[in-house]
Parts: sequence; C-alpha cells; structure tokens
Amino acid sequence: MSDLIQAHLDHRRVWRDFDYCYPVISRRSRGVSLGVNLNPDKVCNFDCVYCEVDRLSPGRRQDLDLDQMERELGLLLDLATSGELYGIPPFDSARPEQRRLNDIAFSGDGEPTTAREFAAAVARVARLKRAQGLDLVKLVLITDSSRLQAPEVVEGLETLMANQGEIWAKLDAGTEAYYREISRSLVPFQRVLDNLLSTARRWPTVIQTLFLNWQGQGPDTAELAAYCGRLEHIIRNGGRIQALQLYTVARPTPEPEARPLRRLQLDAIAAGVRSHFPGLPVEVYYGPEEWA
Repeated sequence: MSDLIQAHLDHRRVWRDFDYCYPVISRRSRGVSLGVNLNPDKVCNFDCVYCEVDRLSPGRRQDLDLDQMERELGLLLDLATSGELYGIPPFDSARPEQRRLNDIAFSGDGEPTTAREFAAAVARVARLKRAQGLDLVKLVLITDSSRLQAPEVVEGLETLMANQGEIWAKLDAGTEAYYREISRSLVPFQRVLDNLLSTARRWPTVIQTLFLNWQGQGPDTAELAAYCGRLEHIIRNGGRIQALQLYTVARPTPEPEARPLRRLQLDAIAAGVRSHFPGLPVEVYYGPEEWA
C-alpha cells in the first residue's frame, strides 16, 4: 500500500498529544482538512453499521475545553500555512496539488451538534481563521442531520455560513426501514428529513450519502428510488442542494458485514441519480480497493 493511500486511510482523530484537533489528507477536500473533534468522549446519537470509530475503548476525555481546542487548532494552522506539516509523515507523501489547506471541519468521534458548546466552538474557530487572514479556508460541518433545527445549532450555523461555511449533511436512506437498519439511531427518520429541508431552504446544503454492501447486498432498486424521492421532495419544496457526495466504506468498521461497494456498483447508483437530477453536481468517492 502506498504512503499516500495510507495517509488517506488514516483518519484517526488523534494528533500527537492533542485532545481535540487533528490534520488529515481528505479526498473530499482535495487537500488538507483540519478536524475539530467536539466529541472526544466518543458519544454519538447514531450507531451506523459502517462507523470506523472504536467505541469499545474509552474516549480520550469527557469534557470540551474550548481554550485548549483553540490553542491546538492555532498550532495546526501554523504548521499547515507555513508548509512545515508536509515534512511530517504521513503528510510528506501528499502530492503537490494536495499540499493546501482546504478547510477546518467539525467532524469527530460523535455528532458535533450534540456538543453544548457547538455555537461557541464555531465562533472561536471563525475568529481564529479571520485573525490569521485565512478567508479562502472553508468552515465545514459534517453532520448526521439530527439537530439542525435546534436553536443553539442554528446559532452556530449562522456563524459558520458567514465565514465561508459549508454544511455536509448525511442522508443515508430513502426508507424508514433502511435508515433503522443502517443508522441504528433513536432519532426519528422524519426529523432527519425535516431538518434537511429546513436547512436547505435557508442555506445551500451538501448532501452526503454512504452506500455500502451490507450483509452481502447493496441498496436495492426500491430503496434507491425512495432515496431519490427524498431528494426530490427537498428540491420541490424550496431546498437548495449544493451537491451530492456519494461514497462508500473506506476504512475498517466494527461490523465485518459492512463492506465497500465496488466501483461499478457505485457508478451505477451515481448514473441513476444523475439521470433523475440533471445538472445537480454528483461527486463519487470509491472504496480503497479502487483507489489509484
């Protein structure tokens, strides 16, 4: 396995002795993404069959120290903007076009918006980014879409979107049954759908969907039709979908029956979605067996 593929595979939310912030080479960001983990306790309101977080081992810590988070992120920003990061493995294997800081992403060992300090954390990160003159660096929220209408979350989203923000919101199912099977959450599926519509009406939203081979099968025709129906409902009712990110399992999961789809399978799904929504950007990200 090449060093570059190993760097793509290694998305552990740990960097040296840091508790909250970590750098990764991100395929979807096409460069370096600095992660902000607001859930070092590993508590999440979803239990997705494909989640790569090891929840059998204890979390790094149970609290969220915003002062420490800000210090850690400041140090990583210095490393990334100075270029010093690319002298440190595995970032020394990054291709020239990947040696760029694309974003700061709220993405950790749980759902970022469940953190009580979410809005305050976004405000601190936005202020730090402005202080360093990084206007072109995005702020990204990667979310399971479960709390997008909570008032304190909306407060954080307003700050995020005022600072080159993007919302990458999960929709992994078209039917209630498949949602229950894959996401294994007590959050009602209808709440996820309502949150997506409300958010996409207010801001352009990236929908991210992981399709996988689960227990020997990919999603069937009826499930994919229902999925397209959910997207159509958002668009028909005034929601703005900025892009779709279709991807599959890329790292080891706790469930051995959660396996990546092959390139041909994912391409077929993407072709069906594109035919249903001409003009909508659809980005496809394959499993590690398909990486060049």
